[in-house]
Amino acid sequence: MTIYIALLRGINVGGKNKIKMTDLREALGALGLERIQTYIQSGNVLFESEEEEAVLRQRIEQQVEKVFGLSIKVILRMSEEMKKILASCPFTVKQLAEANSSSEGECLYVSMLVDVPGPIGSKS
Repeated sequence: MTIYIALLRGINVGGKNKIKMTDLREALGALGLERIQTYIQSGNVLFESEEEEAVLRQRIEQQVEKVFGLSIKVILRMSEEMKKILASCPFTVKQLAEANSSSEGECLYVSMLVDVPGPIGSKS
């Protein structure tokens, strides 16, 4: 079984696209996903599946549209990919701690895209 993290774009942000996480877990369970866990009201979901990523992403997007009436994008990452992202952070633990202590509200952000971007200037 592969452990996946699904990031549902724009869920429960600013009062829009509201989905209760209990309802989301139930909807994804109906797809046969296993060991489903959600994180607060974020639309972030951890689960296990044997399916290929592209097919799985499409099935989740279709299920969310069918059950909740929302056409949203889903970003899927395997747990190993998330570990690599964390391991490739260009800042040391000390640098992160210093930034956090010297500036209130300092954060480190990571952006994820659904697909690999095309060349600069392309319309893909």
